[in-house]
Amino acid sequence: MTSFYKPVILKIGTKPTIVYPCIGLEKVLDRSDKSIEAHLVGLYKSNKDVLEVGEYHIIILWDETTDDPNSKSKDIMSDVWIFDKTESWGAGPLVDVKTFRNTSIEVNNGTTTGDGLIVLGREQEFRRNSSSLEEYINGERPMLPSGINPTEDF
Repeated sequence: MTSFYKPVILKIGTKPTIVYPCIGLEKVLDRSDKSIEAHLVGLYKSNKDVLEVGEYHIIILWDETTDDPNSKSKDIMSDVWIFDKTESWGAGPLVDVKTFRNTSIEVNNGTTTGDGLIVLGREQEFRRNSSSLEEYINGERPMLPSGINPTEDF
């Protein structure tokens, strides 16, 4: 079973982003690029000091049951991978990650899932074979292994 919907390319403010919505995100967002964009615009607005850094971001969006053990509601989780100093292209850009629950930074959660690591690795393979950051961001997305390769739009 696939883990992700097809990635979405968005510009949040001036920041180019590649967004991988996880299957299940439809429990917390309407299935449209506009709902993803609205959530991310709010997230970036609420966290300017943390998210204005880097040259581009890869974002993995997923849902999780809220931390309140008496609640069955879901939260929007955002793993924002921040890539900076891409001009070095050699060993690749510097990478940092910030995880958010709804629009608040999360410190009690893991960094990402194994499938998320596969996405990041494949994206970096593509970046290495691109002649420019613009070509990489706006080009086709990499094929992921069978079983997690996105086949459906969010």
